[in-house]
Amino acid sequence: MVNPVPEQFENSVGTSLHSLSNMPKNLFLSNDELEFYSRQIVFSDIGYEGQIRLKNAKVCIVGLGGLGSPAALQLAAMGVGHVRLVDHDVVETSNLQRQYIYSIKYLGYPKVEVAARRLKELNPNIDVEPIPLSLSYRNADEIIEGMDVIIDGFDRMGPRYAVNRACQKLKVPYVYGGAIMNFGNVSTIIPGETPCLECFQGGIDDTTLPTCATVGVHPSILNIVASIEVSEALRIILGKKPLLAGKLLYCDISEMSFESINLSRVENCPVCGSNPVKFENEGESVFEVCGREGGRTFLAVPRRNLNLNMDKLFHLLSGLKDFNVEVKADLGITFTSRSGERISILKSGVMIITNVRSKEEVYYLYDEIVVNGLGVSACESICEAEHCRVPSARRIVTNCPFL
Repeated sequence: MVNPVPEQFENSVGTSLHSLSNMPKNLFLSNDELEFYSRQIVFSDIGYEGQIRLKNAKVCIVGLGGLGSPAALQLAAMGVGHVRLVDHDVVETSNLQRQYIYSIKYLGYPKVEVAARRLKELNPNIDVEPIPLSLSYRNADEIIEGMDVIIDGFDRMGPRYAVNRACQKLKVPYVYGGAIMNFGNVSTIIPGETPCLECFQGGIDDTTLPTCATVGVHPSILNIVASIEVSEALRIILGKKPLLAGKLLYCDISEMSFESINLSRVENCPVCGSNPVKFENEGESVFEVCGREGGRTFLAVPRRNLNLNMDKLFHLLSGLKDFNVEVKADLGITFTSRSGERISILKSGVMIITNVRSKEEVYYLYDEIVVNGLGVSACESICEAEHCRVPSARRIVTNCPFL
């Protein structure tokens, strides 16, 4: 049984800052939903109309680490009808100190798969879409298109710049957030109205920045920043002006200080300025990330979503004496090698490898398992030469004239 929309809602949708792509679509709440969201429905800032808007909203969380995890739990519990989860990693022991959406029994599982399961257990009334991809300039438009708002859960600037450019192009609001140690920042970016990310944090090289692995992070600042991001996203969904549009909020819990500054658009900004610059750098296919378990860790990202057959990959690995499968999930497999590497391959073709000595080793292993083992074209996987037609990723490393 469903309850009809209140009469006053029929003529009072109102003017929103960002028109929800599928609003109005579903104007009813079931009895179960009315009970589930009862504390929000009686809250005057949300109410029945607001709950309907939440039900029809589509939100994408990019990155499911210390920021994305609490944001996902809040959005799911509040009733956002469609939550898209994007992350390229697997659950590690070091995540559990701050990423409460996971538990120790899911070590080695793809984060998006575990998070999607957890959100559906929390709220079966919503749709959750897990995407085990590494967001980049190659795929940002496809990931963001059709969403009503993007919530930042990244810990690197590179993918944030890709999101920022895609959001500007597609006119999708982007709630930026970042945190490290005791500090955090939040800003809401409305394309065409506010400064974009590169107006106030452009040109930052990730290799020059500290990371949580090197300087640490307080779990409380992550939850504070994530909650503020969700609050801003909620205002967008409800048709209210975000309080941090055109502002940057700085939080410091070591001094318990919260300060905001006004931001201005930069005339020569390469993204939203008067003469935008086309960005053609797709980035590296194989690059080093924060080390794990005391060893070097690399990420290999294919040129496109390979949509690998996980059963086929499992049978391949099971038949190779050099590998031992530890986790077989729907969206990824984690295994170890005789020589000490710990490897995860996601359904998208992304590979995370720890305890490896060099980038060349990453190419070799990717070639052995994905290219030769599964029959994937090297030029569609992690080849970095756009016009290369050499059939082996191993030969690409040593002989390709385009690298």
